[in-house]
Amino acid sequence: MIASIQQQTDKSSIVDALWVLIQGQTKSVRKALTERLLAERDKSQAQRKMVKESLTKAFDELHSGKVHHNARNLFAE
Repeated sequence: MIASIQQQTDKSSIVDALWVLIQGQTKSVRKALTERLLAERDKSQAQRKMVKESLTKAFDELHSGKVHHNARNLFAE
């Protein structure tokens, strides 16, 4: 329990330090950082969506009886 409290405090102080650094930057640098963060968020959301769609399709095929593969043989050499 103490370790998790310490870790949260460390993360909080790191975030606070970064925030102070960001606030001290010019408007153009802050804008560039914001754009980069938003692009990373969009990329992550697109990846999650792709995985969700892939898993949904796989489970739909499995439940409809279209797939009869033995999963143990998928990675056999």
